[in-house]
Amino acid sequence: MKTPRTPIATCPDVGKVIRTHIKKRRISKAALSRNVNHSHQALYSILQRPSLQLQTLWELCVAMRHNFLLDLAAQLPADFTTHAPDNTLALQEALEQLKEENKLLNAQLATLKEVMRKG
Repeated sequence: MKTPRTPIATCPDVGKVIRTHIKKRRISKAALSRNVNHSHQALYSILQRPSLQLQTLWELCVAMRHNFLLDLAAQLPADFTTHAPDNTLALQEALEQLKEENKLLNAQLATLKEVMRKG
């Protein structure tokens, strides 16, 4: 007996993601086509596609200084694995240190209140 396969998530329309960004940020398509070294017609054709080659997507990311790869990755389930470094690790460590410091300060405050109440 075969195990049921997990349904494949629908891939986002990458062209639409990029078109939306261009419209929202009011990016000139003429300037963008010059930056990625494509004719205006070629850029229009690229942006109409639901999927793009990674090299083309990379070029658009660099030209617009926007990480579309991260935008797309954010649409994947949170339990998917990655080899990307965890940029929040230092913040998590600092948060734990502050929590410990807060416990210590609360204990000292409670002690001070007790001493003042007795005094």
